[in-house]
Amino acid sequence: MKHFFSFSLALLALPGLMQAQWTTPDVNTIVRAAEGNDATTPLIAEGPDGSTYVSWFENADGAYQLRMQRLAADGTREWDDAGLIVSAHPQNSAIFRYDLKADLEGNAIVAFQDERTGALDIVAYKIGPDGSFLWGADGIELPTPGTTGLAPVIGVLSNNDAVIAWNADGSPDFIALQKVGADGTAAWGSPMTITDASPLARPKVIASGTGFIVQYVRQGATFLAPGTMYAMRYADDATPVWAGPVVVSTKTIAGFFFPEPVSDGHDGFYLAFNTSNPVSNTLTDVYAQRVRDDGTTWSAEGTRLDDSNTTQKFTAGKALALISDANGLMVPLQVTNTAQSQSGVSVQRLDINGALQLGTTAVTVLPVSATAVYPSDITPVADGAVILHTTGDLGQVHLAATRVDLSGGAVWTPAQLDLSTVNSNKDDVQVTAVRNEQAVAVWQDDRTISGLYAQRIAGLDVTTGVAAHANDSGIRLETNPSSMPVLLAAAPIPAGTDIRVCDAQGRMVLQRTVTTQQQRILLPISGLAEGLYTVTVADPVHPTVLRWVNR
Repeated sequence: MKHFFSFSLALLALPGLMQAQWTTPDVNTIVRAAEGNDATTPLIAEGPDGSTYVSWFENADGAYQLRMQRLAADGTREWDDAGLIVSAHPQNSAIFRYDLKADLEGNAIVAFQDERTGALDIVAYKIGPDGSFLWGADGIELPTPGTTGLAPVIGVLSNNDAVIAWNADGSPDFIALQKVGADGTAAWGSPMTITDASPLARPKVIASGTGFIVQYVRQGATFLAPGTMYAMRYADDATPVWAGPVVVSTKTIAGFFFPEPVSDGHDGFYLAFNTSNPVSNTLTDVYAQRVRDDGTTWSAEGTRLDDSNTTQKFTAGKALALISDANGLMVPLQVTNTAQSQSGVSVQRLDINGALQLGTTAVTVLPVSATAVYPSDITPVADGAVILHTTGDLGQVHLAATRVDLSGGAVWTPAQLDLSTVNSNKDDVQVTAVRNEQAVAVWQDDRTISGLYAQRIAGLDVTTGVAAHANDSGIRLETNPSSMPVLLAAAPIPAGTDIRVCDAQGRMVLQRTVTTQQQRILLPISGLAEGLYTVTVADPVHPTVLRWVNR
């Protein structure tokens, strides 16, 4: 059995018929699971047509292989049930951190390290939606001459080139980068390097204009010592754009924290990170920062998200969700007591200038209690965000989602949407962006047949959000909650308009077509379980999605 490391340089389906479509939270959709299977360290990326790429390492005949699967928008596995074997080349005795991204044409790029040359070095593959190997059957090798490469990350540039960065051993350790064209050709004869008198590690690459920004960490004396985050912007040809590296924050981060910058859409990036409480160094706190395209920041430290000096706060997953320039970004926080024996979830929203929008104390989503609660990831919607969180521990973990509006309040009734009610341990929970009015969660699960599982979150309108009553179309529910939905419209709903009602799992429970234009429509539906439903009025001019609570 291999061991999985998580220090600064490393971290780190049932056989048979093709499974089609999403299942219920007590079952979940299989990505890869089989008796005796050892699938681990999943990563996800958004593919074309609402699909989701999933990569993982799997122990096969005593050796780990890198495998992938593509889930269609309806949950169907598009490739072999056992996954597409991307690489069966020799691996080290540990599986290290690696990366998966989608390029601008909907292909998947995966970068990791193996020992095919006899030493650890970086390799990368580009896989098409049909499972084709676009960079060759063996991918491309990205050696670091004279040393080893570990923990690669990928940034896809505006011209669809990819910049791949990684940690390299040295005296001291440094960061190496290579730009790879869309056709798999390395642009630079040898890797570009970023060096310093202190060890450097944990790079991330963010597209910026026609070039890129590298955000990285200047390490302390040991890999667990506090480190300082820096960023540097480069042109497409690796020429520096800024006069020198920018300090992302004067606050330091722990050696086991990996920053996850998110593009700000204006050639800079946002970042939420764990750091020390300003009053007590024994407490962990969360700050957010923006690095703009010119290298300026909100402030030297960034913005503190919650002013409590008696609780611990931690980020999770992507750490933040950028909603829009108008609505800013939302950051979920795990909040615990000082002993971390009690936990809950809160959320904070900031505008694009770093000002807190929900007060100096983050808004409670799930109150702190003895039940173990952990926010796993977050994805934005137009009017807020969806936060994924686990509850329970010691093999009794469930996975759920809570949608919050711009004020941090719960949108759904009940507030929590179950994603997995199977009693098991769940790790590496990740969620995609919203596409086709749904997001997809993927995680590692140690249930009786262990492996990788997925569940969709349906009824998410990426354009308008889900209105509770009225919206710009002038269509609303006459009474809500109610035992039967009645639509009222400011203007007649045209004949031929489809109206659909779906439950919280996205299953359609009613469909009717308007035969004559009407302004009041009673939807003949009864006998449904109490809870949240979505009513979609598919008017091509004024499409409307309403949230209906059946009581």
